[in-house]
Amino acid sequence: MFREKMISVILPVYNVEQYLEDCLNSLLAQTFKDFELIAVNDGSTDNSLSILSEYKSKFKYYELISHENRGLSEARNSGLKHVDGKYIYFLDSDDYLLPNTFENLVKMAEEHSLDLIKFDANPFSEIQGNFKMSNYDTSNVLNENTLYSKDEYLKAVKRRFMPPVWLYFIKSSIIMDNKLTFKKGILHEDELFTVQLLKHCNRIMYDSNKYFQRRYRANSIMTKSLGKNNKSYDSKVEIINLFSDLQRLERSKSEYYKFLQSRKNVLYTSLLFYKFNTKSELIKLLVRNSNSNLDLKTFIREFRKRILV
Repeated sequence: MFREKMISVILPVYNVEQYLEDCLNSLLAQTFKDFELIAVNDGSTDNSLSILSEYKSKFKYYELISHENRGLSEARNSGLKHVDGKYIYFLDSDDYLLPNTFENLVKMAEEHSLDLIKFDANPFSEIQGNFKMSNYDTSNVLNENTLYSKDEYLKAVKRRFMPPVWLYFIKSSIIMDNKLTFKKGILHEDELFTVQLLKHCNRIMYDSNKYFQRRYRANSIMTKSLGKNNKSYDSKVEIINLFSDLQRLERSKSEYYKFLQSRKNVLYTSLLFYKFNTKSELIKLLVRNSNSNLDLKTFIREFRKRILV
């Protein structure tokens, strides 16, 4: 008999045999048990698939999907096709969660009929030497015990927005009803997906707990030198252009339009720091988007922030 689970956890897995058991054990340790695990083996060539198979009997609700390597976006999209939960959570397989994560998030979401909960993360590094980790604390811009409308939330986070999808607990119908998916073939897919998601969320709250334990490791895609990565650069350009397309569907004074502009400015600024010679392309990009009112304040603020790192 069909029974909706409370949470669907989508877990893409690619060559993380060293970290996968920590991740899976953190799910088994959850104090809230009414969730399904949808694990997507994205063509792993190490022992990851064997580990996923070994753990299948330990979960009450578990679906294991395995296909050739297609990248993170398509692995998450594969998981979305099998969702049976009222809420969706996207977990990365080299990180892990605190035991009370789902219990607290479900309680908050149910009590306040929420579309979205934003929470924080605790970063830790396995990389030797001087390495700067991101700060995932948003308590300086968001308040707990406050119900935000979409516009209120966008105003609050415009200067300190965090795109990683693993910082959000999402009502499934928001994704399904609006046919949201991760764009194939790009890096920084969360930058696009989370911004698209926010357009449809009208009841949002913040939990300052650092439920997500964010691991920095030397061979991770996002800890490699993206400043030398052509695909990273091209992906950001594509996202900027997609944000411009979304802006054309908005009133120029809407909060979502302004939010899209602020995200474009952050991406514009980051492109200046790529090591290869793309400055002429950047100028062309700026000219093409000149009709979207480039916010120089945001541009300068982001530039200064990167210079001072």
